[in-house]
Amino acid sequence: MSKIGMDATSVKELSKKAETEPTRFNATERSSFIKDHILKIGKMLQDRHSLDDIKAVFPEFCEQYPNILEMITRPEGYDHQSLNLMIKMLEKMGQGKASQHEASIQVGQHLLNAYVKPQLDSTE
Repeated sequence: MSKIGMDATSVKELSKKAETEPTRFNATERSSFIKDHILKIGKMLQDRHSLDDIKAVFPEFCEQYPNILEMITRPEGYDHQSLNLMIKMLEKMGQGKASQHEASIQVGQHLLNAYVKPQLDSTE
């Protein structure tokens, strides 16, 4: 048994349970809300509005999605491909083409390939 109290059997059981777990939110509405706000915030950034201005105009988005807000307001920009994949997977969930578990695996694999593996390769 590992230090966190999980063995391989427990992980498999939890993974199997996650595959059948229903989504607790409307994925179609959520993806639409996120895409709409990303566009609006992008426009505000182009118009040189401050982060405080954005938070004042879109408090619900900023409170619900602080990580997305931080990502899209970085001065150096952000990884559009990763964010677009996350939104695409939300849309697939809303269409019944992917479960939350399947979407999570695809996004996790993308992030592993995009960020973790290049770091590991550079240390060899």
